[in-house]
Amino acid sequence: MPQKTQRDSERTRARILASALALFAKKGYVHTTFTDIAARLEMTKGAVYWHFESKQALLMALIDEMLEKFRRQIAELLPEGEASFEGLSFPVVADMMVRNAEQIIGDPKGTAFFLLIHEQIQWAEASMESVREDLMRNRRFGPWAAFRTAVENDVRAGRVKEGTDPVQVASVCIAMWDGLVHTRIVRLLQCDLVDTLRKSYEAVWQSIASDGNLTVG
Repeated sequence: MPQKTQRDSERTRARILASALALFAKKGYVHTTFTDIAARLEMTKGAVYWHFESKQALLMALIDEMLEKFRRQIAELLPEGEASFEGLSFPVVADMMVRNAEQIIGDPKGTAFFLLIHEQIQWAEASMESVREDLMRNRRFGPWAAFRTAVENDVRAGRVKEGTDPVQVASVCIAMWDGLVHTRIVRLLQCDLVDTLRKSYEAVWQSIASDGNLTVG
């Protein structure tokens, strides 16, 4: 594919993703069609299908786009020259997640994606089974995996107490993050999001760390 044609294709793909996100967030994933997405861009439905074979493929592309952004942010916090995630620790990931929460509430696109994932998709429905399976089977590296990997590294380095369960810690940390970010977005949080999230992660660390010393951010 010629370079100019490839750039044009990439721009069109990005426009389709942006249109899909806006419509998914407004109308809901179930009620949005390829016709809606194409009409918003003044394109044909066939042009949308040329880039994405299904609505689920569109959703997975949106998820991958956000996860890739997260991976880049995590990589920037690693020690210089660190090529893998072996350098992750709980404090590093906790700090990243606090920053990430702050970015989401200040970015309309980030807020729209958060609400799409948490409010507009019925994950328990049979129609979402293939998406759930793809996410779990491929073990995409996102916030949950980052926390799990960090605690696994901390266990090997002796930075946490014996018997600490990385899966349990990761699950608790993500549940805390999801709940606090959501209540902030819908304007039900009556305290500062960043400060509350930072103190929550500090409390988790104090409960598992060998020395219990951590200041996030």
